[in-house]
Amino acid sequence: MQLHQMGDSFAVMRINGFLAVTGALVLALALVLLLTPVSSTFADPCGSVLVPTKVHYSDGGEMVHANTPPCRDARMARLPAGLVVGVAGIAVGVASVVSGRRRG
Repeated sequence: MQLHQMGDSFAVMRINGFLAVTGALVLALALVLLLTPVSSTFADPCGSVLVPTKVHYSDGGEMVHANTPPCRDARMARLPAGLVVGVAGIAVGVASVVSGRRRG
């Protein structure tokens, strides 16, 4: 019994290398933006957008273990830039696949 080979059923996907590398670098930049610790006007450690640092502080007489409000504001101020850069990296990555298919 002979097995049938599916010669051309799986086409080789062509990818635009320059755009793929550019997209990967832009995604890496977004990750750096989101993982680099932010700083606020206070001495408390803030952590990064993705990994916040929680500290004990008094909120209306009650001890709270959370990210302080100035740190939260500093983290949320960086979030839109990280998201825009990340979306741009994904778009460039998708464009590398789409443009590679058109040339083939």
